Amino acid sequence: MKKFLASMLMGAAVLSASAQTDFRHISFDEALTAAKQENKLIFIDFYTTWCGPCKMMSNKVFPQKNVGDFMNAKFIPLKMDAEKEGLELAKRYAVKAYPTYIILNAQGKEEARFTGAMEGDVFINKVNASLDPEQKPERLKARYEAGDRTPELVNTYAMQHFEKRDEKGGFKVIDDYYNSLSDADRIKDENIFIFTRYTFDFDSERTRFMVDHIKDFSKASASSVGERLADIYKTELGSYFSGYKRQQGLYDENAYNKLKKEMNDLGFNNDGKFTPAFEFIEQRGKMNDTEFLAYCENKYDNFSQNYKELLVMNLPRLFDIENPTTAANICKFIRNRIAKMSPVCIQMAGRTLGSIEK
Repeated sequence: MKKFLASMLMGAAVLSASAQTDFRHISFDEALTAAKQENKLIFIDFYTTWCGPCKMMSNKVFPQKNVGDFMNAKFIPLKMDAEKEGLELAKRYAVKAYPTYIILNAQGKEEARFTGAMEGDVFINKVNASLDPEQKPERLKARYEAGDRTPELVNTYAMQHFEKRDEKGGFKVIDDYYNSLSDADRIKDENIFIFTRYTFDFDSERTRFMVDHIKDFSKASASSVGERLADIYKTELGSYFSGYKRQQGLYDENAYNKLKKEMNDLGFNNDGKFTPAFEFIEQRGKMNDTEFLAYCENKYDNFSQNYKELLVMNLPRLFDIENPTTAANICKFIRNRIAKMSPVCIQMAGRTLGSIEK
C-alpha cells in the first residue's frame, strides 16, 4: 500500500511538472551542458520585475499545460532577470526590450529571438515559426516578393513588420491582401486573422465589412469576429464619453446616433451595460459645467469601473478647468471619492489633480 501511494505521489508530481513550463534554476554554463546532454535547445525568457507583459506571461501563459508540454519537450527553459542575475547575459545578447525570448543552441549561438506578450497558442506558433528556415525574415521577404500569398505567409510577414515597429509596412501587407480577396474569400476561416488581429479603426473598410457580413462568417469564426467588433465599438464610444470628440471638434450628433443604434442592433448593449455611457454623453451636450458636474456627482457610483477610470482621467477635457471655480469643484469631486477608488483609478486621479493644480 505504501509503495502504491508513493508511486501515485510520484506520478502526480510528474503530471504537475508537465503541466507547466519547467524553468530550470541553473546557471547558463549548466544550461549549455544540459542542452548537449539532452539534445535540446536553450530558451531564455529575459524579464524585469516591473514589466507588465512579463508578469502576464509568467502568470497566465507559461503555466498552461499545452505551453509547458511543448516547452519542456524541446528546450532547456531559463528565466533571467535582465537587471539582476541575467544582466551580463542580457548585455551579451543585446537585449533591449522586455520580455525578450532568445533561443540558443548548445554552443550558445543564437538561433532565434522575439519579444512581447501573447496568448499560449500564439506563443507556440511563434516559437515554431522562429525556428523554421522558411519563416526567417529574409526568406519570408523573398517568398512574398515572389508572389506567395498564402494566409499563413501574409500573417507572419505582416507580424514581422509590426515587431520591427514598421506599422506602415505591416498594414500595407494586410491591406493589399484584403483588397485582393473576393467577399467569399474574406469570410473564410483561414482569413479571419485579417479582422481579429489587424482591424482596429471604427471607420475602416474592414470594420464595415464585418458589420455588413456578421451573419456570413462560419460558427467557428463568428465569436472571434463579434468580440473584435465589440472592442472596436467600445473604443469608439469611449472617444465620445471621454470628451475627446468634443474637444477636437469631431463631435457629430448623427455619427453618434448611428454608433448607438448599431451597438444596440448588434446586441452589444443587450444587458444595458452601455446605457449609462449613452446617457452621460447626451447629457454633456445639454448642460453647462455646473449642471454637468452635479450630474456626475449623482451618477458616478452607477458607472462600471472602466468608465469611472475614464471619467476621472478625462475631467480636464470635459470641463473648462481654466475657470477657477470649476477647477476647484472638480478637485473636490475627486478628493471626496479617492478613498473608494481602485488603485488604477487613484493613479488616474493623481494625474488629473496634478494637471489641474499644476
